[in-house]
Order: sequence, then C-alpha cells, then structure tokens
Amino acid sequence: MCHLSSLSIGQKIMSKAVDVIIPVYNEKVQIVRDSIEACRATFDKTPEINATIIVVNDGSDPSYGVDELRSEPGIIYVRHEQNSGYGTALKSGVRAGNSPWIAITDADGTYPIADMPKLVEQVGDFDMVVGVRTGEVSEIPMLRRFPKKMLNLFASYMSRTKIVDLNSGMRVFSRELCYYLWPFYPSGFSFTSTITMGAIMGGFRTLDCPINYFKREGSSSIKPIKDTIRFFRLVCRLGLIFYPMRLFFPVAVVLFSAGFMKGIFRDYWLHGYIGNFSQLTMIAGIQVFMLGLLGNLIVMNRAFIGQSAFGTVGRDARDNQSGQQSARVESENVVGLK
Repeated sequence: MCHLSSLSIGQKIMSKAVDVIIPVYNEKVQIVRDSIEACRATFDKTPEINATIIVVNDGSDPSYGVDELRSEPGIIYVRHEQNSGYGTALKSGVRAGNSPWIAITDADGTYPIADMPKLVEQVGDFDMVVGVRTGEVSEIPMLRRFPKKMLNLFASYMSRTKIVDLNSGMRVFSRELCYYLWPFYPSGFSFTSTITMGAIMGGFRTLDCPINYFKREGSSSIKPIKDTIRFFRLVCRLGLIFYPMRLFFPVAVVLFSAGFMKGIFRDYWLHGYIGNFSQLTMIAGIQVFMLGLLGNLIVMNRAFIGQSAFGTVGRDARDNQSGQQSARVESENVVGLK
C-alpha cells in the first residue's frame, strides 16, 4: 500500500517523461479545460516530470464545443470522427504519445489530478501504480457500490491477489506493460479492468495508492448493469488465460459432488443403484476438471518456451505504432508541458 505523503517528490523522481491521457466524451468544454489547467498547474510544480497532455475527443457531440481545444497550446489533441469507446480513446492516446510512462485520468473532475505526481513518484520501482478510491472522500454512487465490491472479490479470487479497485480510472503504468496487454483491451470501459488483471496475473509489479474520488460534473455514460456483466465476463476470460483451474476446479467440484450426493444418498439408498443422471453429472465434473488440467498445461508450456500469454501481437502494436493511427492528431506543432 502506498501512502501519499507531502515529501518532496523531486527527491525520488529523476526526470521522468509521462504522457497524461484525458479521454473526453460529451463533456462541457469548460470542464475539460479545468482538467487541463489542473494538469498544467500540477506538473508546473514538478519540473522533474516532463509531462505531455494528450486529449482524446471520442466523437463528442459538437454542441459540447470540445473541438475548441484543437487550438489549445501545449497539448496533443486527438479526435475520433465517431464515438468508439473509452478503451479505444485510450489506445489512440497511447499511439499519439511516445513517453515511457503513461498516466490516465478522467475529464469530469472526479479524480484528484493534484495527486498524479505522487503516483509518478513510485514508478520505476513498480510497473503500474493505481489510484484506489479509498481516500477520505469517496463519492461512488450507491447503485454501483455493491456490484463493484462483488467484482473486486471475484477478480481477487481469479488473480489470487487482493484487488482493492479493479477499474480505477487514475493510474500510471509503463508503455511496456501497456503493449504487453494490447490485443486484449476492449473498446469500452473494461480497459482499466484488463490492465489491472493482466498486470497482476502476468507477473508485473503493481502498487495501490489511496486517493479521493469526487462527485462527477455532468452525467455518466456508464451503463451499470450492462457494464458490470461485461466486467465479469472479462475477469473470467483473463482468468482462463493465466489461471484456468481457478475457474474450472469449482465447477468440476460442484458437478461431481452433486452427482455423487444424488447417486449415493438418493438413488442407491432408495433404489439400490446409481441412476444415469447421477453418473452423467459425475462424468461431467471429471471432464471439466480434465479441461482445467489441459488449460494449465497450455499455460505452463507457453511460459516454458518463453512466450507471453498474448504472443507477439502486443509487440507488433508497439513496433508499428506510427502506422496504426486510428484517430487524427489535430496539432502539427505539438509541445509538452516542459
């Protein structure tokens, strides 16, 4: 656990270059400007950090005036012609930058941008530092608290590591980690969940730092039921890639136990034989267990021959970064903050 202290950040940071990506979708331009100014003010106080702000307009309605930012000095402005999703916006921001470290935050005023340098302070010792929303102020809507807790518990079980905040939108991570998981980033809000699970199960070093979380300005585009189901599916998929037995074993135990209990304590006790349904259920449990073992063998074999769980797709995305732009960078003469 990281503690956000007031110690001089310059004592630990040795000139780090960071791309700060701010995805925007249907936010009032003044709210976005406030976030940009907060970034500027924050990093002006830390000359050791060479920060570049990248704003990605993910197809916002023209009535919000976000396109006014294309003439904003000192930023990289990326524009999608149509809304492509949170994950796609972040990927476009990653492609637009080239710093070894990447920071992400939201444009709606919910995350304390002033704490960003304190997360950057820890990188180098860790591959990703996550701002977990457990500070003194935590304005997470009540409707989302219970599903969020269940999701964190399920993700913790699948990854064999306690996960406090699976999908926090404020974090700093290495470009190497980002490209390692590149093929599995979805277009929607599951980007942060993917990089959290992938980093932990892929053996990367991660650190949690408590931050505040404020009430958002404007309306949220998150769909609680639909996105929660998508998050659970994502956790299952990543679990199958790294720890397949964490998913197969409980299913196998339930099937075999149900068939065994019915066969012995009902069929045999009442009729003197084990029924066909009980036998089929026990056989299904054994088959599911064997599938889990097969999945484990595949994972171990991949690790033995020195390949990542994602093959070479992530490396291809890194090597061909300049040729894979999915969005148009509006600024031609782009400068960072420093």
